[in-house]
Amino acid sequence: MKKVAYYIGSNNATHELEADKIEGIIAGHFDGFTAFQVIGYWRGSKEKTLLIQAITEKTDSELAKIAKELKEKLSQESILMEIVESNSAFIQ
Repeated sequence: MKKVAYYIGSNNATHELEADKIEGIIAGHFDGFTAFQVIGYWRGSKEKTLLIQAITEKTDSELAKIAKELKEKLSQESILMEIVESNSAFIQ
C-alpha cells in the first residue's frame, strides 16, 4: 500500500482556502482520507493550506491524475503530491 499526501494552497485569486470543494473532489476518489488545515509557504508568501492524506492501492499514475484534477478545478499553479510506500493495514 501507499500513503499519498496532497498539499493544496488557498485560491490564487481570493486567497481563501476552498476546503469543502477540495474535500468533495477527494471524496470522489477515496473511500477514506484525513484532512489537516495547516499553514504553507509558497514563494515567500504564507497561505492557508489543506493537507490531504490517504492510504491507497492506486497507481502513481492514478494519483497524479487526481493531483491534475485538483490543480485544474481549483485554478492552482501547482499541487504538491507526496507518495510513500507504506506498511499500513486496515484492522477490522
